Amino acid sequence: MKRSTRAPSWSGQRVLDRFELYELCAQAPARDARLLLAIHGGAPRVLGEDFSGAGAISRDWVGLAAGRRAVAVDHDPEPLRRVRAVPGVKAVCADVLRVKEKADIIAALNFSIGELHSRGGLVAYLRHAGSRLRGGGVLVCDIYGGSDAFMTGRIRECKAGPRGERVVYTWEQRTADPLTGRVVNAMHFRVTARPGGTSREIHDAFVYDWRLWSVPELRDAMLEAGFGAVEVYPRFAEATDADGGLYLSPIEDAAEVGDSFSVYVVGRGKRKAKSEE
Repeated sequence: MKRSTRAPSWSGQRVLDRFELYELCAQAPARDARLLLAIHGGAPRVLGEDFSGAGAISRDWVGLAAGRRAVAVDHDPEPLRRVRAVPGVKAVCADVLRVKEKADIIAALNFSIGELHSRGGLVAYLRHAGSRLRGGGVLVCDIYGGSDAFMTGRIRECKAGPRGERVVYTWEQRTADPLTGRVVNAMHFRVTARPGGTSREIHDAFVYDWRLWSVPELRDAMLEAGFGAVEVYPRFAEATDADGGLYLSPIEDAAEVGDSFSVYVVGRGKRKAKSEE
């Protein structure tokens, strides 16, 4: 569920819209693009960004190196307009189950796997995503869980905008049902042009109705869908080399996860014959 809001201007200067605010406050697409590369572990060229929204990860993926391409998929045409003119990015407005383009990595990030509410729907998506992967490819999903996962309430953070704006970002877990795994979350923004200046508030800029899949539920569904192996990775790099390359390893010890956590769950596709790719 998404609320569309047109950005006004202050003294003729365009202000941040809700998609730019989302990227500023809730995403780190440059980091995510490099982490996806590290998780794959090989030399992937094509990224499929499912449930892509404005395709920020696709944009940063194609900027990593020459020859990289991305397929950004979302059912909403409004955010996809952000990447239609980006070289190397193909914007596809469609249901993720109808996309056929092959990829080395398929990413369903920003907790978007929670858009799938039934196990049958989850397995169907995972199976379809697996069919799109080239040999040695990976499907990467992020989830959150732990002791705080079904607590309701608000978290506020302050960010500085690119033109000196003061942005107050509020994440609200509005409802949560541990018996069904369903939560309703909302994102709100308050933007002030400068200290003492005019403020603009976007209430319910984005609203999500998610099923919070657990690590074992998602692992079992990936294996049922045909993935050869499933791994869990931290959301941060363990090391960085001189060229900016990131390194991280699968989590082996439950003590590394913590009481409340956000992790990548990664399905590794089985090797395919050349004729199947």
